[in-house]
Amino acid sequence: MKQSITTTDQTTEQKLQSVFAKRKSKEANKEEISKPEVKNLQPFIERFGQDQLDKHKKDYGNRELIYLKVEDKMAVLRPPMADDLGDYLTAIGTSGMSKAVAMIVENLWIEGDYQLIEDEDMFIAVFLQINNILEGKKGEFFRA
Repeated sequence: MKQSITTTDQTTEQKLQSVFAKRKSKEANKEEISKPEVKNLQPFIERFGQDQLDKHKKDYGNRELIYLKVEDKMAVLRPPMADDLGDYLTAIGTSGMSKAVAMIVENLWIEGDYQLIEDEDMFIAVFLQINNILEGKKGEFFRA
């Protein structure tokens, strides 16, 4: 009887490893073929106006702005600077990820719907989007 449990545990473990191996393979493939996707800015243009968005972009050295949209709520954030990223990383170490994201959103906020911050479910979506944006800023390096 004990042997059948071990065999069952091994079979379950093998299946689990197989499932995760497939997932990792798919994720690696996505990274290889993924290209930056231009999102639809029309809702932001309708809401904030093209002139205003152009002004914001000009105010930050013509660097790309961050457009956040959760359901029908939207916000425009300025691009992060090196000091912002340093403060973010420090805040993660001292206060935790949630407070660090709240701090960076507050620092980068230009205009938008406050419900993105006030509503817990919407803030979780913002949290994940900001984390992805900041993770994407990491460079690749190696030593030879």
